Amino acid sequence: MQTLSHEMIALLIFVVTYIILATEFRERTIAAMAGAGAVWALGILTPQEMISYVDLRAIGLLFGMMVVIGALREASFFTWMGGRAAIWCRGRPHQLLLAFILLTAGLSAVLDNVTTVLFMVAVTIDLAKLARFDPKPYILSEIFAANIGGTATLIGDPPNIMIASATGFTFGAFIMNLAPISIAALVIALFYSRRKFAKDMKEFVVQRSEYSDIVPEKRLMWMGLATLVAAVVFFSLQDTTGISPTAVALVAATLLLFVGGPKMPEILKEVEWSTLLFFSSLFVVVGALEKTGWMAVISGGMLSLIRGNVPLGITVVLWVSSLTSAFVDNIPFAAAFIPVLSDLGRSGIEIYPLWWALAAGAGFGANGTMIGASTNVIALGIAQARGVRISFVEYAKVGMVILLTTTAVANLILLVMFWR
Repeated sequence: MQTLSHEMIALLIFVVTYIILATEFRERTIAAMAGAGAVWALGILTPQEMISYVDLRAIGLLFGMMVVIGALREASFFTWMGGRAAIWCRGRPHQLLLAFILLTAGLSAVLDNVTTVLFMVAVTIDLAKLARFDPKPYILSEIFAANIGGTATLIGDPPNIMIASATGFTFGAFIMNLAPISIAALVIALFYSRRKFAKDMKEFVVQRSEYSDIVPEKRLMWMGLATLVAAVVFFSLQDTTGISPTAVALVAATLLLFVGGPKMPEILKEVEWSTLLFFSSLFVVVGALEKTGWMAVISGGMLSLIRGNVPLGITVVLWVSSLTSAFVDNIPFAAAFIPVLSDLGRSGIEIYPLWWALAAGAGFGANGTMIGASTNVIALGIAQARGVRISFVEYAKVGMVILLTTTAVANLILLVMFWR
């Protein structure tokens, strides 16, 4: 009875927290902190368990990259780069949207999508202030592109890394099975974003003289760029070096803070601490669902449908993963669902296609709401701190359409690939 009571309490806390986030009754960091506090106060999780559910590797990675990106922003690198982009696009918003979407998706595939949005959102906001246009359509499109592009490779999205760890799938296997799906989804997202935001994107005036006055602080800029490039190289060599991305990011941030000069203490103050706190608190609230068995109920209830029917299994895994990842961060969802597929595989059932359905669903489903992935949370948190506020409902109106259309296309492609 006590276990059942804890189950219901954990679910109630999650639902109430989510309603507050959706209605914006309170600021999102405060809402998430209240949810995490309730989980502890009502005895769902102990303090030790709360800490264990917080992905400190993700938090450390985000902090480190925030410092590096902050240094480049302080050096006016993003404003300078944005000015060059504005000149190249000659004030044409659709050309700029295309460039930003393709760049974001490409970087997210070879880096990680969180690092990519840290970079791209900073560029977009600085350019928007310079050219005086609304950055919201571009920021939303970049988030969608980051989640879609990150789905294409092993290193692009955290759920893919978790799946690779559980299965031993190679980098090439991810590209072969997921890259075609991601490309098709990116085309859909591009056309939808262009149509959806057409009336909101106005031509902007390009004053070459105004942009030519932007002179980045060269010492800090080159130090920041060198640090960023070195971090990216070590990210890509993780299999060889064995050094985790979190360790790379923290070392990079520490070195930059130490040698970056007199502006570094100010950069440290400008780290998005509220975003890191929101992300940590959300992990705790979802962790309560995981501990009390709700994640297992969601995934375990699918087993009877999956058995013996690969096409149906692909469809069920894909859509449940996608829709659930829109409302529960895709990292803890993937962590809860991976053991289910592993157990099913040990029973002798062919589950190879289901792993790719899980990866595609977790990646594309993250676009549904602003809390679907850390990518969304970080991008919107940075935007809000820079004066660009996108509400939960405003995001979901576009994100859910992207989720439904891209998941449907993924479903079709997976069925063609694995139909027996």
